[in-house]
Amino acid sequence: MTNLVFSFDNALFHFRRTGGPKGFLLKYGATYAVLYLLMSAVTLWLQWPMFGMMFDPDMMDDPVAMEAAMTGQMGRVLLGYLLMIPLGLAFWTLFEGANQRRYMRAEDFRLQLGADELRLLVVGLIWFGLFIALYLGMILMIMVPIGIMAAMGNSNGAALGGLLAFVLFIAYMVFALWLAARFSPAAALTVRDRSIQFGQAWRVTKGKAWTIVGSWIVLMLIMFVAFFVLYLVFAVVMVAALMPVMGGIEDDPAAIFSAMASPGIIIPGAILMVGFIFLQACWMHIFSGPAALAARTDPQWADNPAIDETFV
Repeated sequence: MTNLVFSFDNALFHFRRTGGPKGFLLKYGATYAVLYLLMSAVTLWLQWPMFGMMFDPDMMDDPVAMEAAMTGQMGRVLLGYLLMIPLGLAFWTLFEGANQRRYMRAEDFRLQLGADELRLLVVGLIWFGLFIALYLGMILMIMVPIGIMAAMGNSNGAALGGLLAFVLFIAYMVFALWLAARFSPAAALTVRDRSIQFGQAWRVTKGKAWTIVGSWIVLMLIMFVAFFVLYLVFAVVMVAALMPVMGGIEDDPAAIFSAMASPGIIIPGAILMVGFIFLQACWMHIFSGPAALAARTDPQWADNPAIDETFV
């Protein structure tokens, strides 16, 4: 057993120190991958007419027919986009609920649509509003160097505006990360207290925000390397599979599409795609660890037991 202490090391590895039944990460990642593929299949089915036209040689050579066909299928494509909004929200709340119940209650993996998920949906909508506000703030910030460049109207103004734009952008990104860290335990607190808690996250992260930001940066670098290695494997496999069949068909779109649809391309590509999705799901859970640890180490929370180091 180990006492809960908020530190950089514990923030990085909190996903391994949650306690509870073993195998959570494997179940989480595998279930995420399966449901993600099902959602993608629904989207592909709704938008397949558009993709089918893009790979139809006759359509590709007739822009007028392509435009007319795409216009006729626009309703189905828009339905796909509209359907993905509620499906995406439901997907996030289901997995965020399982994610935070593990961190805050040491529970095994399970998906449910209950009170936790409804409260998390509200938290997610608040986050969405905050991100929109940050995006608008960035646009307003960019207007400052543009105004300077327009006012000076010479090469010095352009250089000064460009330098100022770069400095302001870096400063704004640092501010956005810090602000996100200050509110990052909102989902964990909401599951912990069984009530919507967003503003309380500000109090909980006092003196902890930069540690959370630092752990996020390290985790992002680690996951970038993992994704890059998997991408290299994907690229090598695809090149090795395509080289023997691509000779002499570079100018034949139908032959290229047929080659790319062969089992030798589809099967390894599908396996590697599932690997990407599984790794993404694991990263999402691990990335939530530092904020969850901040919620677990809240000095005003009475239910603060020791935890096991056993995870998988």
